[in-house]
Amino acid sequence: MMAAVDIESVRIHQLTPEDWARFRSIRLLALAEAPHAFGSTLAEAQSRTDQLWREILAARTQFVASADGQELGTVGIAPESGAAHVVSMWVAPEARGTGVADLLVRAVIEWATANRLPAIGLEVSEGNAPAERLYHRHGFRRTGVTGPISPEDPRLEFEMRLELPGTR
Repeated sequence: MMAAVDIESVRIHQLTPEDWARFRSIRLLALAEAPHAFGSTLAEAQSRTDQLWREILAARTQFVASADGQELGTVGIAPESGAAHVVSMWVAPEARGTGVADLLVRAVIEWATANRLPAIGLEVSEGNAPAERLYHRHGFRRTGVTGPISPEDPRLEFEMRLELPGTR
């Protein structure tokens, strides 16, 4: 575990299907540390085959933030109706409040802009004020759409969206 995160040493890497083991490792860390934050469970993720991990990475764009050999966070982008949709956002507890989350959100915005997508959407669970502040800082706004996290999880989440300039 790192004593302190030097934001200048943090690097953002885009994963490929060949990076499935690295993705599996950080995803399992995220699900173990913050099970309430995700629609999937640690048990489900642990039961996935190596091939399924590869397929997940082939179907979306996934970034990992790391420094000094330590994985600090991850965020995914899934295609959705011609826009980008943020999934699997997580930052390690020791890296929270250091700017790592901002680097990951900027990577998503840069990727969506480079791919000429008109917008980025995401959901935030009700009461997750730090996440809402993070996204708001980068221009995301609530759309007014809310709903349960899943049929098995009745907690509410709300949609946020960022319209990207120059893509319409």
